[in-house]
Amino acid sequence: MPDLGFRKNVMGPQPIAERAPTPPEMLEAANQFLDALARGEVEELNALTVENSRDEVNRLAEAARQTGIYDKKRIIALARINRHYWIKGELTGAETKRFIVQFRLGEHGGRWKVWDVINLTNARSAWTR
Repeated sequence: MPDLGFRKNVMGPQPIAERAPTPPEMLEAANQFLDALARGEVEELNALTVENSRDEVNRLAEAARQTGIYDKKRIIALARINRHYWIKGELTGAETKRFIVQFRLGEHGGRWKVWDVINLTNARSAWTR
């Protein structure tokens, strides 16, 4: 089909934007949350969480505490939607099965805080391996 002069309406390859850099403060908050979860520090977890999600985080901390003792943590996946980041993290230990958690970090009051949290340890989904 010939070009009729309406270049704005032409479909085709679109320019790919530059990848946005991951804020180091956000990664620090994510690692701090995983460390506190591994240690079972409920007060520290609550300090890193917005008020509406504290019940979920307390349930998550209790589930992690019942599973075992963790000595290693790692971030498995990271995704950004607008100004919020979804992080999938894993806790492992010598004598326990791995504990997988997904949480959303966003800025709140000048600090990075956890807005949502999901326990993926026994779940089967696209986020599990």
